[in-house]
Amino acid sequence: MLGATATAFLLAPLIAGCLIVWDTLSGRLRLPRLRLFGIALQYLFNDTVEILLSPLLWLAAGFGTRLDSTASVRRHARLQRWSIEILARRTEQLLGLRIEVVGEAALDPAPVIVLSRHASLLDASLPALLYSGLPQYSVRGVIMSEMLSDPGFDLLYGRLGSVFINRDRGVQARTAIRALGEGLDDTSVGVICPEGRLFDPAALERALARLTESDPDRAAGLRHLRHLLPPRPGGVLALLQGAPEADVIVVMHAGFESIPSIAELARHAPLESSIEVGIERFDRADLPTDERGITEWLDQVWLRGDEWVDQRLNA
Repeated sequence: MLGATATAFLLAPLIAGCLIVWDTLSGRLRLPRLRLFGIALQYLFNDTVEILLSPLLWLAAGFGTRLDSTASVRRHARLQRWSIEILARRTEQLLGLRIEVVGEAALDPAPVIVLSRHASLLDASLPALLYSGLPQYSVRGVIMSEMLSDPGFDLLYGRLGSVFINRDRGVQARTAIRALGEGLDDTSVGVICPEGRLFDPAALERALARLTESDPDRAAGLRHLRHLLPPRPGGVLALLQGAPEADVIVVMHAGFESIPSIAELARHAPLESSIEVGIERFDRADLPTDERGITEWLDQVWLRGDEWVDQRLNA
């Protein structure tokens, strides 16, 4: 990663010139590829800062013996907020990505479990961005193990208590997720994306087909989904079991659908419309306590969220 960053910045003038020519010849006079390259440079810079500061934070934590102390978590959370906030600012400046939030007051207080929709590569950091204005909290997520290939992400988020899971290791993954929940307190937030992967119409069709085979009644109840994948309750149940006192926050958003991939982002930047985000909080005492009841509650929340998204996409 350090080598990639150095190479990218050294070759930046040449790469930028080539991208300007490519965009111009393609008739994209707003230079979307050049804008995306600027975001890539910012990401590489942030990752490099995280890598270089991690050994210093390790030393400050007593040679790694106190990484889970309040002071160490606070230092790592400060670096996380800096990285997310500066990348968000650069994304707004270069890509026109603007976020409008409704219900922001529901974020406070902790501990809470955040259930977030997942429709684009850009929305993965949305919960952490929402909490960046509340520096008293650290954000821990359930993250796919593929992200371990990013060393800065691995070091920073791993030390903050996030867990990296493999989709194919169900029991092991649920154990790790439950442990994350057990570590939540009034200074921390746990995040999970119940859909388990990015939305796309083909994935929705496959998910409903699999669900029809394993649980026909549940599949029938979710057949009207249009914009969200059926939620996978295993991870949510494990997180709730690990944090029995935590309230639940559901984060829905509309607007990321047009940019599910980097290729789509390169075609659409800068974006013309804003991203709408809706936040709803559920008191834990109002939630069912049994697994079937929680699954049914989650399905109903997802169906309402699907309707919320549909209304905004068709407004």
